Amino acid sequence: MKTIAVIGWKNSGKTTLVSNLTNYYSKKGMKVGVVKHAHHTFDIDHEGTDSYKIRKSGAYKTTIASDLRLAHMVEQKGLDKDINYFKSLNQDCDILIFEGFKKNKDLKKIEVQLKKNNKEDLFLNTTKVLAVITDIDKNYTIPFYRHDDIEEIAKFILLNT
Repeated sequence: MKTIAVIGWKNSGKTTLVSNLTNYYSKKGMKVGVVKHAHHTFDIDHEGTDSYKIRKSGAYKTTIASDLRLAHMVEQKGLDKDINYFKSLNQDCDILIFEGFKKNKDLKKIEVQLKKNNKEDLFLNTTKVLAVITDIDKNYTIPFYRHDDIEEIAKFILLNT
């Protein structure tokens, strides 16, 4: 399975790029998995539902299933550190795209930037950044692409992961 992390500062276009890559790969017949990092506690379930009550009662794992969708929740500290766990959950995918996870030292990454954000280059101090997706005109020491170069970015990822 190919893996890549899309990193960048807040509002740099990470989710847009992940969505565009997912669409591109899916149209090519590839099975795409996406793991989105959240920096805060979040709920996909809401107070008052049966599954919420079960999870809040102390369940270590809760799975909600319908004929169209499945959600699996695990309550454990440090889950975002174990990349192999995410790979095992998505083992039937051809490519697994991580959104975020810039501190992970094992994942290869591409950085997304926007000029209007006026932020420092992450690739200078982050491990395994292969390319930059940007609207900034300057010479980079690694390959760079424009945000709308989806086909070229997608091919670069497949060749380099």
